[in-house]
Amino acid sequence: MKRIAFVLLAAFLVTSIAPASSEKGKVGIGIVVGAPTGLSMKFWQNQRVAFQGVIGGMYKGGLMLGADYLVHERALKDPNMPFYYGAGVFMGDSGFGGPDVGRGSVAFGVRGVFGVDYLVPDHPFDVAIELGPALLLSPQLGMGIELSVAFRFYP
Repeated sequence: MKRIAFVLLAAFLVTSIAPASSEKGKVGIGIVVGAPTGLSMKFWQNQRVAFQGVIGGMYKGGLMLGADYLVHERALKDPNMPFYYGAGVFMGDSGFGGPDVGRGSVAFGVRGVFGVDYLVPDHPFDVAIELGPALLLSPQLGMGIELSVAFRFYP
C-alpha cells in the first residue's frame, strides 16, 4: 500500500508540472541541495505563477517527493530576482526528519515556501534559495523547517 501511494504521488507530480505547451524556456530541470537534496523541476505557468516539484533524500535518510504552487513578486529592485511564496505538499519515508517515528511508514505533510529566485540574464539558468516551515500530518503531527538551494537549467 505504501508503494502504491508513493507511485501515485510521483505520477501526480510529473503530470502537474509538465508543460501545457512546448514553448522553450518554461520548464527548468536541475538539482536541489539542502532539505531535500535531489532533483528539482520548475514549470512557469506565466511570469508570476510557477509549479515546482522535487524528489530527493533528507538528512536523516529516506526519500521525499514534494510539489509546490509558487507566486513570484517583483518586491526587490532587480527584475531578475523575484521574491516568491507559496504552499505545497510532501510525502516520503517517515525517516526523513521531524518527529522520531519508525522508518518504513509513509509520512505526509504540507509546507509553506518563501524564497528568492535569481534568473540569470541572457542565460537559461536560475538559482533559488528557499526556506519553509513544514507540518507533518501523518503518521503523527510534527513541525520542521526546510532550507534548500536549487540550480536549474531551462533547455
